[in-house]
Amino acid sequence: MSAASDWSRFPVGTRFRIVNTKEEYIIDDYGTALVGTNTIDLFKRSGLEMKRWGVRNVDIDILEWGSDAESLKILGPRARHKCVRQMILALQKKTSPRAVIPAWD
Repeated sequence: MSAASDWSRFPVGTRFRIVNTKEEYIIDDYGTALVGTNTIDLFKRSGLEMKRWGVRNVDIDILEWGSDAESLKILGPRARHKCVRQMILALQKKTSPRAVIPAWD
């Protein structure tokens, strides 16, 4: 089942399970309103199902983390959009090697 997120928080391909319902989802989309949040939008098959679900705070179990590299690969050509640029910058900060500063005595 499909879900959307900020890919810098939950990268594309992340598989998770909602603890209380045992439903499993995979992150395969993103949304402008999700950038900068820890929010995940779930795909439901109908408007009625979406309305019944509403907005909830739930616990999830991460079954498999997605790929930051794959997220960057997909987002790169879409960088003209502000929300995509925000995700790219956040992903680059996560994946760039940290500078090692030597200690001088």
